[in-house]
Parts: sequence; C-alpha cells; structure tokens
Amino acid sequence: MSSPGSIQEWPLERPLKKLETAFLWRHTFDSIASLCNNGVKLLIFIPVLLILTGKFASAGNHFRVESLPRVAKQGEVCLINVIGPASPKSIYVEFQGVKFPLAFSEQNGTYEGLIGIDMDTPPSTYEIKIIMTDGGRKVHLSNFPLKVEQVDFGIQELSLPSSMVDLDRKTLERVNKEGRKLSSLFQAFRKERLWRGAFIRPVEGELSTAFGFNRIINGQRRSPHTGVDLQAEEGTPVLACNSGIVALVESLFFSGKSVILDHGWGFYSMYFHLSEVLVKKGNRVGKGTILGRVGSTGRSTGPHLHWGIRMNGARVDPLSLLNINAQRADVVE
Repeated sequence: MSSPGSIQEWPLERPLKKLETAFLWRHTFDSIASLCNNGVKLLIFIPVLLILTGKFASAGNHFRVESLPRVAKQGEVCLINVIGPASPKSIYVEFQGVKFPLAFSEQNGTYEGLIGIDMDTPPSTYEIKIIMTDGGRKVHLSNFPLKVEQVDFGIQELSLPSSMVDLDRKTLERVNKEGRKLSSLFQAFRKERLWRGAFIRPVEGELSTAFGFNRIINGQRRSPHTGVDLQAEEGTPVLACNSGIVALVESLFFSGKSVILDHGWGFYSMYFHLSEVLVKKGNRVGKGTILGRVGSTGRSTGPHLHWGIRMNGARVDPLSLLNINAQRADVVE
C-alpha cells in the first residue's frame, strides 16, 4: 500500500525570467541562513565569505567570489561567498536575467542572499553575476561560472479513481483559475526580507514522497511532484518554517485547505491538505507559529503535509533548506 501523498497538477510551474525590481539596501543587514544540500531543485544561497576552500573569481579587485559546491545539481543548494566594496547603495546577484538581493552579515563581514534554480534548469555552465552600485552610482560587476548537472528524479506511478484524474469541464475551469491565481502570487516580490536564520521542519514526520518525482497517474504522464510529502497523524500541528506574512488561505481543488506564506525577497512556502487553518490572510507569523493541522483535504490519499517552496518562481526542494543547520554552525537568528 502506498504512503499518503498529494497530487497537484497546476499547469503553471515555471521559473520567472524577469524581475523588474530595483534593490536598494542599507549598509547593515541581519545575517542570513546559509545553504548547501543534496536536494532535488537547485537553490543557491549566496553568502559572502573567504574562509571556505575553493577558487575565487574577481573583477578589477572589486569582488572575490566563491561558490560551494563548485559543481551543482538540479535542485541543489549552493553556498556562494562574496567580498566586495564596503557600504554599497545596492547589491544583488543575477542568474538567467532574474535578480536576487544580497544582505550584509555583520557576523561574517560578508554579503549574503538566496537564489532558487528551477528543477528544469537545463544542465550547463551558467554565468552568475554579482552587481553592486556604490554611493557614487558607480557599478561594479563580477561574473563567475556555475555548472549545473542533471538529476534523475525518478518516476512514481499511481492509480487513482477516475473522478480524481479525468476532470469535468467545470472542475477543469476551477483548476485553471486556481492555477493562474497561484502563478500570479508567486510572481509578486516583497522587497523586505522577513525570514531569519535557519529554517525548520513544519512537522516531524518521515518523508513519504520526495521532491521531483515525474508522475504517471492511471497510465498518463502528469506534472512532477514539486514539494515533499511528510507523514503525520491527522490533527498534528503544522509550523511555519520561518517568519513571514500569510499570503493565501483558501480551499483549493488539488491541495485542499491551504496556507501560503510570503517570506520576502520572492520566497514563498506552502502548506497543503490541512484539516484546519489557524491563521488569516495578512497575519504576520514567526518561525514555529502553528498555521494549521495536518489533514487529507483536496486530492490526497491520506493524512500528510505537502510542503512546497518557491524562490522567485523557481521550484525548490524544501528539504534543501533544512541543510542550513548542518552546513554552518554560525547561523544567526
């Protein structure tokens, strides 16, 4: 008998190609959690540090940059270390035309930021740009290569009642409408960074369905699994993985009772199939706040939590965030 799981199929899961947002940052920022893991979706965490081993790139002595690992995989978390001129007016990283802000870590004396690279990013060597504007509006630019390798996410075959798979016209219209709504939500970019320090697991249950599975349902290829399913008893409290603002509370066809948090900087976390929701849209929540309780609402085969992440539109393996704790002991809350 298969483990409880969720089957989402919104036809909208593609990374954004452009973000028309200027990043104006103060000289001093709180420290950001670092990342480096073996996930199924490439997410790049960009702290700026020189104490780690590896090669550095530089441009006119303005920057020194290091990426860990040197060779990344689809869905993997990378730590990138950058040191540049002091007191910039703005500083950000650009990957495939999408801009991701950096923040200054007083503890490490480095600039840090978070980048998500979608699970469908073609294997190749990419150019990552570090762009900084100083008080005199002079732009400093540094480029460095990052190789992305392919991941075999595997295939999951499921058999479900036809009513859950072959949707009638009215239901299909509902699903498409909900998909467009989520797509629009994930494109919104909040300049304020709300998350702080290490990310936590929303429930302590074991992993029942991994991130990235290519799904075949009733013999038909469907959308891949873009989150993780965590086993838990019905009614188990579901915790916010980090601080943020409740961006959505709604009952959706695929995901049932759902909560989505906006953590700022284009970063969203999703909590699906809840039996009960305990927050309201617009609420500010802290890390560990109880958002609701585990259930089996929506298209689900049993009680569990579907936990998903979007980073500027990119589909990210949530478990990659948890490796922050293992990779660096100096995570600042």
